[in-house]
Amino acid sequence: SFLTDKTKDAITFLRLITQKYDVAAANPPYTDSSDFGPDLKKFIEANYKKPNKFHINLYASFIKRCFELTNQQGKVAMVHPPTFMYIKTFEDVRKYMLKKTHIDLFVEWGYMGMFNSSARVDASMYILNKEDSTTKSIFIKLDNIYEGKRYDAFIEAYKSILECNPNENVFFVQQSKLEIIKSYPFIYWISDEFRKKFELKTTGDALKLCSGIGTGDNNRFIRFWWEIDKQTISIDSERKKWAMLAKGGPYNRWYGNLWLCINWENNGKIIKDFPTSTIRNESFYFNEGMSFAKAGVKSPSFRYIPNNSIFDSSSPAIFTAKYKNLEYSIALLNSKLSSYLLDCLNPTAGTQVGDVERTPFIIPNKFIEKIVSKLSITNIEIKKHIAKYNLIELNFLISPLCFNSSEKEILSCIKLFLNYENHLINQILINEAIINLTFFDLYELTDDDRAMVFAKEGESIGCLPVCKFAKQAYLENEVSEFPLENIKDYIQNLPEQEFESNVREAIEKEFPQLYQSNNDLEEFCVRHKVNPINVWHWFKESNIIPKQRMNDLAMEFLADMFREILMEDEDGIIPLVPNAGEKILLDRVEEKFIEKSFSMAQYSSFDNVLGRELNDYINNHFFKNFSDHLNLFMYLPKTPFIWHLTSGPEQGFDCYIIIYKWSRDRLLSIRSRYIEQRERSLANRQSDLRAKEILSASEQNEADKIYNQLKEIESFKQKIDELLAEGYNPILDDGVGKNIAPLQNKGMLAYEVLNKGQLKKYLNADW
Repeated sequence: SFLTDKTKDAITFLRLITQKYDVAAANPPYTDSSDFGPDLKKFIEANYKKPNKFHINLYASFIKRCFELTNQQGKVAMVHPPTFMYIKTFEDVRKYMLKKTHIDLFVEWGYMGMFNSSARVDASMYILNKEDSTTKSIFIKLDNIYEGKRYDAFIEAYKSILECNPNENVFFVQQSKLEIIKSYPFIYWISDEFRKKFELKTTGDALKLCSGIGTGDNNRFIRFWWEIDKQTISIDSERKKWAMLAKGGPYNRWYGNLWLCINWENNGKIIKDFPTSTIRNESFYFNEGMSFAKAGVKSPSFRYIPNNSIFDSSSPAIFTAKYKNLEYSIALLNSKLSSYLLDCLNPTAGTQVGDVERTPFIIPNKFIEKIVSKLSITNIEIKKHIAKYNLIELNFLISPLCFNSSEKEILSCIKLFLNYENHLINQILINEAIINLTFFDLYELTDDDRAMVFAKEGESIGCLPVCKFAKQAYLENEVSEFPLENIKDYIQNLPEQEFESNVREAIEKEFPQLYQSNNDLEEFCVRHKVNPINVWHWFKESNIIPKQRMNDLAMEFLADMFREILMEDEDGIIPLVPNAGEKILLDRVEEKFIEKSFSMAQYSSFDNVLGRELNDYINNHFFKNFSDHLNLFMYLPKTPFIWHLTSGPEQGFDCYIIIYKWSRDRLLSIRSRYIEQRERSLANRQSDLRAKEILSASEQNEADKIYNQLKEIESFKQKIDELLAEGYNPILDDGVGKNIAPLQNKGMLAYEVLNKGQLKKYLNADW
C-alpha cells in the first residue's frame, strides 16, 4: 500500500508539472546564484543557463519555468525584485520577455512593505501575456513616491487605468520601444524624443572604460599616503615603491579622494604574485584620466586622476580614445543630464562600467567644446586649490588658521577663509549650471524633458534667482587666482529677486549647522532652493562661524603643528607629563605658536576656537578626534600618524609619538629613558611627602595619586617588556593597522583605534 500511494503521488506530480495552465503566478525565492547550494547550482545551470541566461537569480529561473507551465494563450503573474529591469546580467531575461510575451501591466513598486506587509523588500509585480498584442503596455511607477502614500497612489493609478483617466504615475508604452536602448532596460517613463537620444553614439564609442585592479587583500597592499614615507610615493613619471590609488570614496565631483597608495614596487610584483589578486587593464595604469565610484547613495561623481595613479576595481577609470578631450568628457559625465541617463539605465545603488558605456555621447563643435572645457578645467583646478588647505590631501600646504597672516584674530582668519572657500565653491556651482544648460541645448531637450531631468536630479542651483546686492558683491569680490571672466556675463544676466527678511533670517538661523555631515554649501543651497551667491553673501555679512567646522579646522591645525614638533624632535617622542626628561608638548606648542608669528593673545584665545581648554584637549580628546577624522573608508582602519601612548587614567606616563620615527628602539627608549626619569621624579616626591609628619588634605591627595601613578607605571613597563619579548618590531610601510594593533591589544593607547574585527586581523597579519 505504501508503494502504491507513493506511485500515485508521483504520477499526480508528473501530471501537474507537465500539463499546461492558463495562468502561472509566483512570488519566487530571491536567491542570488552565488548563494546556490551545489545541487541547486548544478540543476539551474543545466536547465536555465542556456540558451538564455535565467540562472543569475532563482527568481529569474522561476520566470522561465512559469512561462513553460502556461499554454500558448497563457498569462504569467510575478512579484519579485526589480533588479532584472536594468542590470546588464539580466539582459537575456528582458530580451526574452520583450520577444516572447506582451507586458500587460507592470508595477514598479519600490522599497517598502508590500501592501502594508511587515516584510520590507524592493519589489516589482507584473503580468505577461503570451498572446501577441498590438496594444501598449501599461506601467505604474511608484518607487519615487513617499512610502506612506504609495499604496493609495497605486489604487488611484489602477482606478485611473480602468476609467481611462490620465495619471502622472501611469505610462503607456509601445513595448517595441523598450528595445531601442541597448541591453533593453525597462525605461518606460521617458518621452519618445528623449528615447531617441539613446540611438546616438555612446560614451563607450568615444572613450575607453576600464575596470581596475583587485589586490585580493587591501590591508596588505594599500596605505593612506600619510601612513608611509611621502618620499617613496611616485610623483609624475618617476616610479617609486608606492603609487597613488583611485578607490571610490564619498561623492566628490571634479577632483579629490586621492588619499590611498598601493605597493607597486618592481612593477607590482608582490601583488601580481598574490594568489587572489586580479590585474586588469594594466596598460592604462599611470595614464591621465578620470574615475568614479561604482557604489554610492547618489549618482556617480566623475573626477580627474593624474598620471601618477592606478585605479581600483571599486573605482573604474575612463580614458580618452576616439575622442581626445578629457576635460569636456568629465564635464559631460558630471552633468545632470548624464546623471539622469545613468539613473535611467541603472537606478540601483551601484553604477557599472556597462551603464556608463551606454550613455549617449555627442561630440560637440569646437565652440561648445572650448566653452565646456574651460569651465571643466577651472572646476578641477579650484578643487585642487581648495585641497591645499585640507590636512588629508597630498598637496596640503597650509592650515586655514594661517590663511591670512595679517589678521590678528584667529576667529576672523577662519571667517575670511570660509568666505574665500565659499566664493570658490560658488564658482564651481555656477560653472556647473552653465554646463548643464549647454548640454540641454546640445542634446536638444524639450522643455518637458528638461523639467523631467530637474524633477529627478534637482535644479541647477546656479540658475536660481539672486538678490541684486549679493550679485554685485560677488562680482566685486573676485578671487585673483580664479578670475570670473568666463562667467561674468552669465552672473550679470541671472534673474534678480528680492527676498523677504523672514526668508533670509530663516536661512541664517541654519548657518551654525553649515558644513556638518551632508550639509555642505551645495546641499544647503539645494535644500533651501536658493542660489549659492545669496548664501555666500548672507554668510559673509553674518557673524556666524559654524562651531563644528571651526573645531575641525582647529584640530587639523594642531595635528599639523604636532607633526612638525614631533618631526623636529630627535626621536619623535614627546611626553605630556612633566619630569619625564623633556619639555612637555603643551610648552612646545606655545613656543611653536610664537615661532609662527602668532601673538600671545591669539594663543590665549585658541581655547575658544578649539572648543575646550588646550591642555585638556591634548591629554583627553585629540587622539580620539584625530583618529575618527581619518576614518575615510568603511573597510579600511583609522590611520592616525600621531599616537597617544598612556599608562592609564592616572597619567603615570603619557606621551605622543610620530609613526615616521617609531621603531622597536623607540619603544625601548620610552622604557629606559622617559619612564625611568618620570618614575624617579615621582618616587622622590613620594619620599618628600612621607618625610612629613602631618600632611594637608591636598598633600594627602597628591600622595595617593603618586602611589596610583607608580603602580600604573609598573604595569605599563610590564606591557612594554611583554611586547619586546613577543618580538614587536614596527616597520613604517606595514601601515598603522599592523603597527598599532599590538599596542591596542595591551591597552597602551588612549583610544581604541581598531574595531574588534580589525584588531584580530592585524594581530594575525602574516606580512
